[in-house]
Amino acid sequence: MPEAVRGGCRIYYELAGEASAPPLVLVRGLGRSSRYWGPVLPELRGFRLLLVDNRGVGRSDATRPPYSTRQLADDVAAVMDAAGIARAHVFGMSLGGMIAQQLALAYPERVDRLVLGCTTPGGPRSHRPGAWTRVGQLRAALSPGDRVARILPRLVSAASLRARPEIEALWRELARTEPVAVTGFVGQLAAAGGHDVFHRLGDIRCRTLVITGDDDDVIPHANSRLLVDHLPEAVLEILVGAKHDFTTDRPVDAGRVITAFLHAPTVAGR
Repeated sequence: MPEAVRGGCRIYYELAGEASAPPLVLVRGLGRSSRYWGPVLPELRGFRLLLVDNRGVGRSDATRPPYSTRQLADDVAAVMDAAGIARAHVFGMSLGGMIAQQLALAYPERVDRLVLGCTTPGGPRSHRPGAWTRVGQLRAALSPGDRVARILPRLVSAASLRARPEIEALWRELARTEPVAVTGFVGQLAAAGGHDVFHRLGDIRCRTLVITGDDDDVIPHANSRLLVDHLPEAVLEILVGAKHDFTTDRPVDAGRVITAFLHAPTVAGR
């Protein structure tokens, strides 16, 4: 089983795709292992993919909380070392996008282009969902019973769930085979809640794609506009009608936009 070990914590990872293709690190969000990337992976087949199970979920260890996004970024850097990847494009979603911001700040020489999906810089200027939405998300995630039925409609549009019943089947299988430890979920939740790099965004010099859905009520898409307004080299893409988990909701559109951005030639002088 491929893994990196940092501070006694085992971090699981997988490599997929041609070894000669440009490397792309994929970092998922709160309570989600790398297996949740499934729907979008065929759309990213032109890359050498490095998929990470963040500390606390999937096949990685769930150490004692709290965690921080910088700590989780250090974990990703350790995984890159273990996989023999010195520099790569990085795509992080939600909490994974916060981790990706920290990776670009702490290890700028290791990040080529950056993709920040449905995420936020944190801090007092960020846009938070309403109180009832936050309470509903926590109850859906932590209450006993059918968590998939409560969480899935918040993250994926009704149209996609009707058209592709395999989404629900996959999530139910993952809930059965990869139950999230309370310690891991609480640790990751603390990392997301404590994330704040707003005043450091100007230090992220790599070319960045900020992408989100306009029907995201988990991390409002106004945060994506905030990121673009304060990142030196950023462009914004909004997927109309997509909810928070847009790589599951709209994998073809997401893959097309991300691939085009990562393959676009560098503009002279940048």
